[in-house]
Amino acid sequence: IEKLSPRGSILRIRVHRTDGKTGNYSQEDHRRAALLAKRFNPAKLFRSGPIVIGVHNPFSIIHPDEICWIEVETDLVLPGTLPKNIERLRCLRDIEEYKALLARQWPGWMQFRKGKKGDPLEALIELSLRSGESIYLHVIGAVGDINLVEEIFGVPAITASIGVPGHIYINPKAIVRARIYHSRDQVKFSDGFWMAEADDV
Repeated sequence: IEKLSPRGSILRIRVHRTDGKTGNYSQEDHRRAALLAKRFNPAKLFRSGPIVIGVHNPFSIIHPDEICWIEVETDLVLPGTLPKNIERLRCLRDIEEYKALLARQWPGWMQFRKGKKGDPLEALIELSLRSGESIYLHVIGAVGDINLVEEIFGVPAITASIGVPGHIYINPKAIVRARIYHSRDQVKFSDGFWMAEADDV
């Protein structure tokens, strides 16, 4: 992610759509940027009807179900909601950082797994999206009393920090597959879970 220039945009937005295209937008006026920043409410972002973006003429209308994720880069305060029992959720730079962290953490998780309520929880998640893009997340928190799937995905929008000031907002409806490596020794699943080993770990 390219860092903001002091003379550049106060708020930069990248909207990653299911067709694989990305819309780039910016706001340089501080007052307008502050108002715009408040629009990124995870509870409503992908549930409030069509998203209209632009400066009068032309403008674009984007159906929220066709948005995979939105990247917002700004020093302004952005709304963000973490799932219950999750203390930190960050987006990793790329697959190389993900693989390096997985190679370092996975052996320890397999050897010293903890699953009691309140135990430390750590997870690495690979998200495959409808656009063909992938996002890699690092999760830190504590074991709770609900299952791991609900803890991470039971939210209207998954909010994660990025390497520069700002957040990404991921639309759960756009996730094709999520592969989760975690430190828990047991995971509760809902009825109908398919118990089968993956051929390609």
